Amino acid sequence: MPPFFRRLRQPGKPSRLHCVMIMGSGLSLPLESSAATEPLEFQSSFMRQLGDGQDGALALRSLANEDALAPGRYQVSISVNQQFFDHRDLDFATDNAERLTPCLSRPLLEEMGVKLDALGADEALQETCIDLPQVIPGATIDFEGSRLKLNISIPQIAMRRDAAGYVDPSRWDQGINAAFINYQASAQQSRSDFNGRAQSGDLYLTSGVNVGGWRLRSNHSLRQDSRGARDWNSAYTYAQHDLPGRLGQFTLGQTFTPGDVFRSLPIQGVSLQSDMGMLPDSMQGYAPVIRGVAQTRAKVEILQNGYPIYSTYVSPGPYEIDDLNVAGGSGELEIVVTEADGRIQRFTQPYATLGNLLREGVWRYSASVGRYNDPTGRHNPVFWQGTAAKGLAGGATLYGGLLGNAFYTASNLGVGQSLGAFGALSFDVTRSSTDLDTQGTGKVQGSSYALKYGKSFETRTNLRFAGYRYSTEGYRDFDEAIRQRNQDSRYQGHRRSRLEAAIYQNIGSTSALNLTLSQENYWGTSQERRQFQFGFNTQHHGISYNLYASKSLTDRGYDDRQIGLSISMPLGSNRHGTTATFDLLENDKALSQRASLSGRAMDNRLSYRAGMANSETQDKTASLSVGYQAPFGSVGGGVTHASHYSQASVNASGALLLHGDGLEAGPYIGETAALIEVPGVADVGVLNAGQVRTNERGYAVVPYMRPYRVNRVVLNTDELGPDVEIENGVTHLVPRRGAVVKTTFAAQVVKRLVATFHDSTGSPLPFGALVVDADGQTLGVVGQAGQAVLNVGQGNQRLVVKWGDASAQQCAFEVDAQSLPEQQGYRLQTLTCAPTDAAEPYPSLSGATEHVRPSLLELD
Repeated sequence: MPPFFRRLRQPGKPSRLHCVMIMGSGLSLPLESSAATEPLEFQSSFMRQLGDGQDGALALRSLANEDALAPGRYQVSISVNQQFFDHRDLDFATDNAERLTPCLSRPLLEEMGVKLDALGADEALQETCIDLPQVIPGATIDFEGSRLKLNISIPQIAMRRDAAGYVDPSRWDQGINAAFINYQASAQQSRSDFNGRAQSGDLYLTSGVNVGGWRLRSNHSLRQDSRGARDWNSAYTYAQHDLPGRLGQFTLGQTFTPGDVFRSLPIQGVSLQSDMGMLPDSMQGYAPVIRGVAQTRAKVEILQNGYPIYSTYVSPGPYEIDDLNVAGGSGELEIVVTEADGRIQRFTQPYATLGNLLREGVWRYSASVGRYNDPTGRHNPVFWQGTAAKGLAGGATLYGGLLGNAFYTASNLGVGQSLGAFGALSFDVTRSSTDLDTQGTGKVQGSSYALKYGKSFETRTNLRFAGYRYSTEGYRDFDEAIRQRNQDSRYQGHRRSRLEAAIYQNIGSTSALNLTLSQENYWGTSQERRQFQFGFNTQHHGISYNLYASKSLTDRGYDDRQIGLSISMPLGSNRHGTTATFDLLENDKALSQRASLSGRAMDNRLSYRAGMANSETQDKTASLSVGYQAPFGSVGGGVTHASHYSQASVNASGALLLHGDGLEAGPYIGETAALIEVPGVADVGVLNAGQVRTNERGYAVVPYMRPYRVNRVVLNTDELGPDVEIENGVTHLVPRRGAVVKTTFAAQVVKRLVATFHDSTGSPLPFGALVVDADGQTLGVVGQAGQAVLNVGQGNQRLVVKWGDASAQQCAFEVDAQSLPEQQGYRLQTLTCAPTDAAEPYPSLSGATEHVRPSLLELD
């Protein structure tokens, strides 16, 4: 499609602006210079058409000034005090001086940071469109129509001095009443020469109900192992309501205690804790990145405090899981990797962060009381916990807490200190007293000392020394005390020390190195657990190299060591085409090789992978897997076949959202989400939400929103048909945590008319003539060969073409686009119209007999 029609097909774009764009090949605009103050003139002599005795200069006169645009709605770039603010669709009208001025509403000015409450002009502030220079002396508005740029200058005394990222709590939206469910389902069937046939399956459900300001959340898992035993678990079920006045969240039910001072614990009860996301520039929640290497198409499960929270299938080779949502600022995750041949690899990944550092004057608090929610359901003592932290002057943070019940008490006191260029350091001491109530043991007391350090270096090295903790022989964590007191078989002794560290280093622009390690030992036993993961990746001439090594714990209790090299190269120039990967892996002193082909198709919705592997034991393995991302969810499957075993698996995931207007399906619904409605318009994409598109009723679910922050949602209108016009394709949402916010984009179906205008002699009407409706609104501008693209409504309409003030330079007609034939979304017709002073001043468009030739239009 030529640029002429691409421009005009985009909904919401003013016709006169389009005229300026399409005439760019012939119009000569002067460059900015010292003579920029001279009136802007178009060279219009070139516009003379055959049989036309004039050059159209009169029709172009309105385009030769700074206010070339007609009143209407335009998407403009807004700058406030020389700082970019946003792109918005604003309504413009002419003032007394015939200049275009924007309609600035009160919410928009408040969003810009104007202190409207401090202004005395109450009546002026109640107007729909506020006259900014009138209410704020010294404020100016400058609209550059040629660049669609709006420059607003406001005296600093009238502006709020907000912290970066601050959003006024009055804008926090609690959303609509809704219910949703996320599901992950998988099943596999395997055959082995040693174990025969076996089947297993998993179902993970995360559901929620929003009523008013309350959020009900629940997480359940149903797992069936190869022996047919079924296990139903619930990681959490709770009701939550945010407390903006306290900058916190009130939670009732089955959840986890915060892990910023003590280890995070599962609890059934009540908790009240601060929500740092409500603060500007707040610390973001931390979740570790899980890395590893799979030898076959393997299943990866992640458990927190004994509860399964994540499950997925990964292809052979290195994998990385970076979308975890974990509770607490520290703790321990258990990762279980089940290979296609039944082998199980286990490792734990402790995680922690220096999130205990706060800005000066900022408080963080939590209070919880309830029962310990043991995954086995056998030990559920009542306990309580309270923590507090405050940022002090000089970059210091003081924190501490109390935890206890009838047989256990613990107190913690610590300090964190920012060391500026040297990083950040924290140190704390926890003292515990435990009545073990076992023969010959009685009460024990002890202390635990923890040191944490973290720094990002100028060499792009990120060192997160999550710490070294040493505990005396009498110290117990609360969960250790419960297991020892009840002589639980899971009790393997209490920890003596733990070392954790993580390093990430960028090398050049194409290489990176990462290393994570942990080591812990226990009192009363020589058992020691060491784990590490090392990775180095680089790229050269389009070929990727990945060197990795790891050590972890298998289900049989011994260390599993791996070291490997992976080389990937694209086949062809298409970056979404096929990629060939070659792997060399040493595992348990056995060497294996693997080659695979992977790629994407159908706009990245379909993914595939096929591979062959060979080991020193002459065991050859073939595998194939496919996945498809649909608007309603994703599905996938894979098969693996070897000489001694075979395995097949299928998986599906998606989400359902129930709201007041119906039920919608989507790929996923996160903690905070949005429901988009474009009434009656299907297949509209959302630019900043991946492959989200509206369904046949015009609804789409955007799965991720940042709570208490401005979220910009932009519709992708480039692929819309010519008969769809969206008034404003941009909106801004500020949801509360857990909310489902709804926004509706005004849309209408219009008739696009491509008309070719001739005068009574058969000559095209002058280039630049205006086409207006009965209300005087400009609908379009006549272009080359007398063509114009118009948006017309239903039924008969009276239109006028004007290229001058004389009656002989005007003609009028009536049009009924609905009765005209349609080609590729456009109504095409040639019209011969007479001057308005003729005997028949308004000839009907339906009287014309000649269609516009498609070859002139070259429509896509």
